[in-house]
Amino acid sequence: MAYRSSYFPVKIDGDLCEQFPTLPIDLQRKIADELDRTPAEILKKLEDARNKII
Repeated sequence: MAYRSSYFPVKIDGDLCEQFPTLPIDLQRKIADELDRTPAEILKKLEDARNKII
């Protein structure tokens, strides 16, 4: 199985990332669990990514 990123660069959807903090906490936890992270870790990564752009 080939991954899309093997052929095309993966782009981040900034609008979708900005919505993460506004999601209900149970949905944030569900997403974080899928990524083997905590919601706080994801929020920190999103903040770091935003600060690199600015």
